[in-house]
Amino acid sequence: MHASALRAELVKLHRAPIWVAFIVVPLVAAAIGTFNYQNNLEILKLGWFDLWTQHTLFESMFFLQALVGASCSWLMRLEHRGANWNQLMASPVSAARVLAAKLAVGWLMLGVALAATGALFIACGKLIGLSGLPGPEYAQWLALAWVGGVASVACQLFVSLVIRNFAAPVGVAVIGGITGFFAYAYDSGYLCPYALIVMALNSNGHGAIGAGQMVPFLATTAAFTLLALGAAVLVLSRRDIRTS
Repeated sequence: MHASALRAELVKLHRAPIWVAFIVVPLVAAAIGTFNYQNNLEILKLGWFDLWTQHTLFESMFFLQALVGASCSWLMRLEHRGANWNQLMASPVSAARVLAAKLAVGWLMLGVALAATGALFIACGKLIGLSGLPGPEYAQWLALAWVGGVASVACQLFVSLVIRNFAAPVGVAVIGGITGFFAYAYDSGYLCPYALIVMALNSNGHGAIGAGQMVPFLATTAAFTLLALGAAVLVLSRRDIRTS
């Protein structure tokens, strides 16, 4: 990855309005999850774990995926204006390095969203009176979601490259999240890149990723990421895309 390409992507985020979504969306998801938990205490008896499922069930399907979609659309937004792709592709930085820089920044933004998810989970739990603190497994699930989420970021970068509209890729991300949830529910999560976040968060209590599943999880993450980035490089390298 070229350092100048990475710096250029980071500059775009300075005082960017996209960060408002990273405040509002996790708060909304946490409020909905806490409300659901509080209104189903007669069947939710497992304390922190049940609060976790309520916080992350819809978040893994809708909210996190929407944030990934919005982040990637934002990272592609400037290049889609005017002849900016022409100028970028005429620079000494290759298409692969440009996309790698965007992937790194998009992945970092996903990490911010997941950190907010964890912080709000603990804050809401203490606010409603749960005793103690959640165990270390929750931090592990968040870390795995960040690792697996790089596949979603890569796929959304490809979508945002092909679709020049800002909002449409966000819709694709949400549809992908719903598809991923049902794929995971029917034991086909490895067939959908958007399912990897759902799998990692154990948001429906289907079972956390164990040591025996780590290799296929990481291999699937790498495969989807490389395929999406490879497809994006091919598209970006086409003459008609660069000169459009």
